[in-house]
Amino acid sequence: MSMSAAADSLQMVGPARERVASRSTTKMFWTLTAIVWGGVGVCAVLFHVGVLEFVTSTKIGLYAISVWLNAWMLVFLLPQNKGRSKTDLYHDALVVWMLSYALTNALWEIPWVLFSPFVFENLHTLNDVVAQTDFMRESPLNMYWWVLASFGSVDLRTVNHNSTFYTLELYSFVNVLSVIYFFYLNKKRSPYRYLIPVLGSGEPVASTFIFSFSEVFAGFENMAGGVADTLLALVWTQYQYFLFPLIFGLLGLKLLLEDWRQCHVNT
Repeated sequence: MSMSAAADSLQMVGPARERVASRSTTKMFWTLTAIVWGGVGVCAVLFHVGVLEFVTSTKIGLYAISVWLNAWMLVFLLPQNKGRSKTDLYHDALVVWMLSYALTNALWEIPWVLFSPFVFENLHTLNDVVAQTDFMRESPLNMYWWVLASFGSVDLRTVNHNSTFYTLELYSFVNVLSVIYFFYLNKKRSPYRYLIPVLGSGEPVASTFIFSFSEVFAGFENMAGGVADTLLALVWTQYQYFLFPLIFGLLGLKLLLEDWRQCHVNT
C-alpha cells in the first residue's frame, strides 16, 4: 500500500470527546489558589507594615507556592471523583498543572523578565537586596520591588542580571501561550489538543536541569544563604518543573491516543 493510500484509509469521523474539568476539581483548584496566593499577599502586607523582614516574608511565600504546585495530585484523592474514568482524571490533573504553571509564569516570571533589567542595579549580595527595605515600605506602589526580588532571598541570579537565568525565564511567554492554545483546542474538541503537553514536556525538563546544575557547576556562587536556602532555590521550587512535565507528557500521550482512537477509523 502506498503512503497516500494509507493516509486515505484514515478518515476523520468527528471531533474528539468533550472534556471539561469537573466542578469539584475546579472548585478545589481555585480555593487552594485563593488561600495560598492570598497568604503570599498577607506576607507582603506584614512585611510592608514591619512585622516580617524581607527574607522571612519572601521565603514563606516561596515555600507556600512550591507546595501549591503539587495541587494536581488532589484530583485523584477527591471523594467526588470516585468512579470517574482514568482519562477524565488525567485531563483534570493536566488542567490543574497547566493552570498552576501558567499562573506562576504570569504573576512572577513574565513581570520579572519585562522589568528586572530596569529595576535592579548594583546588587551583588543579599544585604544589597535587604538594604532596599525602606524603599519598599515607603509606599504600597513600591512593593513591586518586593514581588520582583522575592526569589532573590535565596538565589541572587534574580537580581544580578545573570544571563543564563534570564534566558531560561523567557520560556514563560511560550508556556502561557501554549496553555491558552491548549484550552482553545480543547474547546474545539480538536483531536490534536494533547499534542501541547506531549511536545512541550521536554523543554521544562531541560530548562530546569540547566537552571539548577549551572549553579551547581558554578560552585553555588549565587546562593544567598545556607544549605536550606540552596535546597529551596534549586530543589523544592524546581523539582516540579523537572518531574511533572514528564508525568504529564506520558498522561498527555495516553489522552492523545484515546482521542485518535475515537476520531479515526481504518477503512
